[in-house]
Amino acid sequence: MNRNGQTRGNRFSVFVAAILALLGASVRVGAAAETGAIDSRWWPTQVVPKGIVRSGHSTNDPDQRAAYDMLLQSVAGLAAKATNEGRNEELVWVDTGNIDTEDWLARRLKRQPQIELRGTLEPWALVNRYVQRGIVKGYFLYRADTSRGEPNDHRRGIDCSVNVATSLAGLFDGIIVEERLEPLARAYGLRLLMDVRNKTQEWCFETYKHRFNRAILCTQDPRKPNVRDVAIAQKAFTMFGDAKPLDAVMPWLAPLSPILGWNGGDEFKTTALSSRWGHLQTSTDWGSNLPVLMAGTEKIEPGRVKPLDPRTLDWTDARSAVSFISTDGDNVQWFAGNFFRSREGASYWGNPLRGKIPFGWSCCFAHLTQLCPEATDYALATQTANDSFVEWGGGYYYPELFGADRANRWELLAQHARRTWATMHKSQTRVIGFNVGKFDSRDAQKAYEVFARETSGLLGILVFQYDRYEAGAGRIFWVKDRDGADVPVVSARYSIWNHTNARARSGTPAKIAREIRQTVEDKKAPAGSPRYDWVIAHAWSWFRPAPGTDEDAENLPQENAGVTPGAARGYTPVTWCAERLPTSVRIVSPEELLWRIRMQYGKEQTQKLIQSWSH
Repeated sequence: MNRNGQTRGNRFSVFVAAILALLGASVRVGAAAETGAIDSRWWPTQVVPKGIVRSGHSTNDPDQRAAYDMLLQSVAGLAAKATNEGRNEELVWVDTGNIDTEDWLARRLKRQPQIELRGTLEPWALVNRYVQRGIVKGYFLYRADTSRGEPNDHRRGIDCSVNVATSLAGLFDGIIVEERLEPLARAYGLRLLMDVRNKTQEWCFETYKHRFNRAILCTQDPRKPNVRDVAIAQKAFTMFGDAKPLDAVMPWLAPLSPILGWNGGDEFKTTALSSRWGHLQTSTDWGSNLPVLMAGTEKIEPGRVKPLDPRTLDWTDARSAVSFISTDGDNVQWFAGNFFRSREGASYWGNPLRGKIPFGWSCCFAHLTQLCPEATDYALATQTANDSFVEWGGGYYYPELFGADRANRWELLAQHARRTWATMHKSQTRVIGFNVGKFDSRDAQKAYEVFARETSGLLGILVFQYDRYEAGAGRIFWVKDRDGADVPVVSARYSIWNHTNARARSGTPAKIAREIRQTVEDKKAPAGSPRYDWVIAHAWSWFRPAPGTDEDAENLPQENAGVTPGAARGYTPVTWCAERLPTSVRIVSPEELLWRIRMQYGKEQTQKLIQSWSH
């Protein structure tokens, strides 16, 4: 927990209460408001059920599968909503076949053994079960989107009626039914609550905005069924696109709220807009079964990272050092779904080479402790001595833009810093990373100061620029934490990214290895001053092994690269870079890198911190 003391904690609680009263947000302040403690939670809570019923598909028709996926999401959402309201005692688990999520369920049942499994039902039997219990009161009729274009694109002619249906489902206890399934809905005796096929998202928001939960927003492509269960359970407004009512929704949503799903379009513009209003993007659009996985997590203590003990470092080793850190750790759906043991996970945590070199895994533990602590527990239980974790922002937002369109922007950032640090302190995660629009802007430097000032024991802040991750070239800023200790803010000097060899300090593993070596050997560097830099490794860039001096040879076309013999992404290409480095350059964890930077900057202060170090 953040150790801010009673007075600051009370100011925080009063501030939260004032904001909620002003905005009418349905946020639970809970015990934090009564005790003055820091509330580290930003996701809503879900009541723990007495039982779980599973459901699968009753059709193999791909044309109808999406419609059934949507249907099941709404049933699961209404079951979760009724459980929160004391009208039900069971949740729905929708079978996905994902090896990780099934393991999370097994671990949850072991953690909460009072929950019983109550069998498996096909979709319409499940609907009937909740009709009989008074939980499903009818259906909302929508039309499937058939617009042309890729998922997440803001497509021309997009049909968002399923988002209208999703929004209203949580308000009026209706499932969502695609028009081709309506005859079956009628055959089961369901009542049409509203035909929303010609209703717009703007109409829905303006008509019912006084009833939606202002502490969470769902933005979801109408082609995606996922996370609609959470949206319905929490009575969240659901929308997609950059047209109306987005301009009205952003200021309406209470500050510091999570945005469920993903609103697509241009990533920077999407995240910049939500950042300016003080909200958190969460990259959850492919998430599954979150009502079950988040149930009761407010009472679950997070697992603890195995931190580096600086007293074990060899301070006589004066060689230069470099750290490698992966991108995309803010992607919640990835960590909760395919990061560990799936076929995709074989490039990342499931890579058989993992542990070969010190490596920093950017992660979203601050989210996962609220949504799926079993994923965090698995990561910590299987962590090798060479695996380190870097919290990636405590949500996806640009700190220099955070709350810029609110009157109290810096206090909002400070508030989120307090609750993020409270979560990090519990898990012993001591390093945080930020994606910023311009790494050295005045507002970015102010943001570093504001965030660090709300921490005590933060080891360092790592920053990379959205456009050209390596733009900072290793520049370091210094800010102070709550206790007055100097904290380094270190920009990425290099990035491993496919087809970027034309840029300085970016490109293939071979090119980056050569640039690291040349930088260390540069005669212009002060004598006896080792370099301490970090490399950000793009998680989705594919490369091929290409021993030799041709630095472009590791590049390959990214389309269908996954089926190219020998192609690799994630962890393996980083090992290729490491193998090319001379012995004069050590590969170290992000924690060791930051300890050495601190020692180089302020020896006396750092020695005192090491002497008093405890985990």
